[in-house]
Amino acid sequence: MRCHFRLLISAASLLILALPAMPARGSSVGGSRPPCADAITATTTSTGATTATSSPSETGACWTDVKPYPFGSEGEAVDGSSPKCDASNPEGYKCYLQVTSMAFRAWNRGLAATESTALNGVERATTQFGVWTFNGAHWSPDPTFPGQSACPGNTIVWAGKLDYWLVGGPFVGVPPQEPPSHLCRFDGATLEWEPFTIPAATQQHVLALKGSLRAAAITAAACFSYDDCWFFGNYGTVMHWDGAQVSDASPDPSQPSLQGEYTDAVARQDAAGNSFGAAVGATSSERAAAAPLRTRPSEGAPPQFYGSSGEAFSPLSLALPTTPQLEDPYRTDLVAVDVDSARQGWTAGNPAGWRVQFESAPESRQFSSPSPQASPLLPVSLSGAASGCTGPPASRFTFTPFTADTAPTGAFLWSSIAEIPGADEALAGGRVRPKSPGAAPNEDASNEPVIARTGCDGASGVARFRVADPTNAGQVAPADRNGYVSAIVANASNDAWAATSTGTLLSRFIEPPHLYRLTDGQPPASPEGDDVEFRPLPSKEDEPIIELEPPAPEAPPEPPATVSKTRTVTLPPAVYDVRVKLHKTKRHGQLSLSLYLSFRLRRPATIGARALRHGQPLPRSVLPWLLAANITVMAVISAVVLIVSAAR
Repeated sequence: MRCHFRLLISAASLLILALPAMPARGSSVGGSRPPCADAITATTTSTGATTATSSPSETGACWTDVKPYPFGSEGEAVDGSSPKCDASNPEGYKCYLQVTSMAFRAWNRGLAATESTALNGVERATTQFGVWTFNGAHWSPDPTFPGQSACPGNTIVWAGKLDYWLVGGPFVGVPPQEPPSHLCRFDGATLEWEPFTIPAATQQHVLALKGSLRAAAITAAACFSYDDCWFFGNYGTVMHWDGAQVSDASPDPSQPSLQGEYTDAVARQDAAGNSFGAAVGATSSERAAAAPLRTRPSEGAPPQFYGSSGEAFSPLSLALPTTPQLEDPYRTDLVAVDVDSARQGWTAGNPAGWRVQFESAPESRQFSSPSPQASPLLPVSLSGAASGCTGPPASRFTFTPFTADTAPTGAFLWSSIAEIPGADEALAGGRVRPKSPGAAPNEDASNEPVIARTGCDGASGVARFRVADPTNAGQVAPADRNGYVSAIVANASNDAWAATSTGTLLSRFIEPPHLYRLTDGQPPASPEGDDVEFRPLPSKEDEPIIELEPPAPEAPPEPPATVSKTRTVTLPPAVYDVRVKLHKTKRHGQLSLSLYLSFRLRRPATIGARALRHGQPLPRSVLPWLLAANITVMAVISAVVLIVSAAR
């Protein structure tokens, strides 16, 4: 096997990224002015005089009911003419998805987070179409969204021009072994979603304050750019995204006044391109607990308004209208905020512990008297209180849970607010309980969605919407009775959006949600947005390329080694058949002795002879004599040896 590694290093450069055009699906709004929605409007002047009309003026901008409703449970606009989704069908509301949050960075670049209206047991069913985009003409589901099972957030936030986050979502008070991921980021460069878990240090921050029965939950977010986002939650928790990771940025737990639950946040840029932002919070660590924050006498009221110049958010001074009660001096929670490019904006508040989504506040924050308390709409700036802008008086918008003690203008709770660009005005969305019932069967002074418009001079107007009553022919009913405005945004003086929750008629017929658009039929009086964003290309090595080659043929097996075995063999003598013969002869009277040796050889051998006497070798001293006396004998012996050697 052979591996090849190819390394590609790209230097940081500027890249222009653009998203593809949205498909033409959903509803279209714009061009010729559509008819205004049927509404009851009430206008209150700066002097406090109130007038009411049953139909809006046909001049100028007005709220229109967007039809067909674009956020369908099948990923398309709802077909109200089908029997399945018809308004008279008791199950028709299941065709609709309910908007939980909206965000626009230009009038033609919008986002919406939605959830299912259908119930799965006691919980809402999840949907694959939890995120929608608006391209100036149509709403379409984000085709890359992995579904609410993977990303259960309910608050949508832009991060630059291409990226956005979905945060928050369903939360259980007792944390599981692995905290659920409530941060999901859409990367507009790769068109992919990435979930993140709440940092362990943030969880530890809450555990240090409240122990194992509480866990961190994200409630708001604000992003200055694709690589600079701030996330806020309960118990004063703060997290930061730097383009690579989410880290904890919560204050020291020893500062009790900074442990409030954040409720909303916003990030903007001024005309010079400088980033800034604002955040607001409540006077308790968590709405479910709702015990008022502990503060030291020297600290005064806990901070509820925070500002940023592009860095970490810090407390700002802001006096709030409130009605102190025994052991609970802080009775107003700020729940929504918005600012414009001039660093001016508005914030909305409710009596402590109260939210539009719930019918009551936690027991520890209940009213101890029937007197209405302030639900203020306040002008603000990034230095705290707004200069030269007073807004409506604190008595204009109030709330009490006691129906009999409702103020003549109604009992208001807010969910969202939007600064109208360049107008020193704001649009606030929420719910209202009218003082008195109307004439129609379903106009029984129940809660209903409301939109208020207010300005610096203190004048204000409210709108409550009406639809044909499917339970009483020929009658009208509150649109989404017992519901509320779940989201509101403003892009120009003649362009804004508001979404409402589902409602109920006669406690049994469920009304589908609505989407309203403020328009005069003309193009929005604000610039178009685009998808051009400059960001550096990250340097990244290419993945290794691995090439697999076929294996080489196997070598033939080696022959088995020769195994040698040794054994001991006794060989016969090399010399055998030895014969000795002595010949005696006389010649000339002299005796001669001749010794003859004969033998046979079985193999090559070296032959020698020794002279013995009486079985013993003759000493070397006798040899000279023997040689002299018996020269013939030795000569014969030598000859025999030579003959034998030659034979070898």
